[in-house]
Amino acid sequence: MALRRSRRARQKGTDMRNQDAKETARMMIRLHGLQAQAIAQERVAEMRQQGDTAGLDHWEQIHTAIREIRQARHEGFGESHADMRV
Repeated sequence: MALRRSRRARQKGTDMRNQDAKETARMMIRLHGLQAQAIAQERVAEMRQQGDTAGLDHWEQIHTAIREIRQARHEGFGESHADMRV
């Protein structure tokens, strides 16, 4: 009988990987500032070139998380400036 992971176990694993990617994204932003997204994109390219599908998936998640964090900060920044003009 083949072992199967339950849907809940698979979801929990996915959630944990996403959380790890977000934490790594935050750390990269702290360490590298505006270069964080470019560095993550370089890692994506390296993993693709090496044929490392797990690494590729991981770095794509980090790259996406960095983009989302930066976008959220940018949108929040614009809202606060709009309030100052009133």
